[in-house]
Amino acid sequence: MTRNQAFALLHLCVFCWGFTAILGELISYDLFSLVWWRLLIVNLSLLGYLLVTRKKLILNKSIFWKIAGVGAIVGVHWLCFFGGIKVANISITMISFSTGTFFTALIEPWVYKRKINPNELIIGLLIIVIISFIGMIEYENSENPVGGIVLGSLAAFTAAIFSTFNGKLIQKSNAFTISFVELIFAFILVSIAMIGMSDIPENLFSPSTEDIVYLILLGVVCTAFPFIASVEVMKKLSPFSVNLAVNLEIVYAIILGYFIFGDAEQMTPTFYICGTLIGVLIVVNEILKRRRKKRLNNENK
Repeated sequence: MTRNQAFALLHLCVFCWGFTAILGELISYDLFSLVWWRLLIVNLSLLGYLLVTRKKLILNKSIFWKIAGVGAIVGVHWLCFFGGIKVANISITMISFSTGTFFTALIEPWVYKRKINPNELIIGLLIIVIISFIGMIEYENSENPVGGIVLGSLAAFTAAIFSTFNGKLIQKSNAFTISFVELIFAFILVSIAMIGMSDIPENLFSPSTEDIVYLILLGVVCTAFPFIASVEVMKKLSPFSVNLAVNLEIVYAIILGYFIFGDAEQMTPTFYICGTLIGVLIVVNEILKRRRKKRLNNENK
């Protein structure tokens, strides 16, 4: 695979992730049933991939329960993410998801035992301020904008937790093993939550033809495929390039939501201006991180 092919594959992955939010809106199941089906399908897909490729799982007792715990957080993450879409809309939830920059700025230094980066903290706080402003402006344009902002931000918070801890776990295992075990435990947690907190729908095991198609797209095309492919592109692309591209997931989701759902996703011009500002801040943050890393590398030579 050439570098250009890796870039093309990466953006295809990001587009698939962006389409995840669209499918969450299209699927008729309630929150718990939707996430339960997604996890079931992605786990079966990864199991099939494991059997076909005969990929080895690298696992030991010392990290098993750590991976399991992170997997539970992944389950909570997806419940919050799709919950925001169900109670508000795609645009508000995806913009709120941008708060991940702020949460990562706080969690990563704690996990890696390093000082907080002031630039990351300031940029993260600015994003929080902009999203709070969006909540006030769009209050009358969405059924439950506050709920969407809260759940979208919780999705970002949990994503910051599991991505940071995965950075530590990857040193003792591999990406496939970690993700496979995490998704199994995410499925277990969501199954327990569905039984304890929700009325199991009568059609849980008999989805409509439309829902079957959407669920397969969600589980295989938008989850299993980009996971496997994103691991492969890391062989050719730097983490900076990958992280910068992944931020486009928010842009893709909002644009797709507008064209597919029309008025339901139509927001005020202020929303799109604020969204653009958040995108600029995310890019600035990545550039500053790259410069800081380059400076530290030069100092250590």
